[in-house]
Amino acid sequence: MIALAEKPEPQEKTGVSLPVKIEAHTPENNVWREVSHIESVSTSNAEFYLTRPLEVGQLILLKMPVKKALRRYDFEKAQYHVWGIVRSCTETPRHNLSRYHFSVAFIGQEPPASFRENPSAVYRVIKLVKDGFWEISQIKHETEEDRRRDTRYPIPIEVYIAIYDAQDNIVAHEKTVTENVSASGASVFSGLQLKIGDSVKLIKQTGGFSANAIVRNRRVGSDNLPRLHLEFVNGTFPLDGIE
Repeated sequence: MIALAEKPEPQEKTGVSLPVKIEAHTPENNVWREVSHIESVSTSNAEFYLTRPLEVGQLILLKMPVKKALRRYDFEKAQYHVWGIVRSCTETPRHNLSRYHFSVAFIGQEPPASFRENPSAVYRVIKLVKDGFWEISQIKHETEEDRRRDTRYPIPIEVYIAIYDAQDNIVAHEKTVTENVSASGASVFSGLQLKIGDSVKLIKQTGGFSANAIVRNRRVGSDNLPRLHLEFVNGTFPLDGIE
């Protein structure tokens, strides 16, 4: 968890439902749009629901008719356009439909230059700065060269992912399958709410393999299914019979 360098000042907040248009980039770098309603909004944050998940750390554009007291600029315009970073994305069924609850922190009128260069870039929150927006920094993912260190095999293998607390108690777990696997890591389908840098244990359902792993990336594929990219830190996946 990122520790704030300063305590945010109390902010005016409204729970009035307002229409909001969300624009986000898909993994294929297409622009995806959805109209929703703001559940809660302040000068620095907003909460709302969408019909599909987005990656924590992803940057999105919000367009909404919030009142002047909640704006930092564009006071005379009908719509307030502000960029935000996804702080959380939680699946929350509503009215028997699958919906995702989002908490978004505002970062300003424009995204960073690195986003223009790579719209799929992922960021982390640093602190709330004096202009009322959140300072962010880009999370550097593994390069294509890094990903090619070991051959990846697109084979579904049943695995068990466990999250432990400081006393080695299991606090969350999930039975799932791999999307692909290599000697040093795996991509697994997972709905666990984990952050880049978190630690888990991956256990192969058959064969006796288990290893501690670090979450190196989170993404949502074109099929709308979330994945975790894991790097093993104390084991090598047995590829006998796969290679």
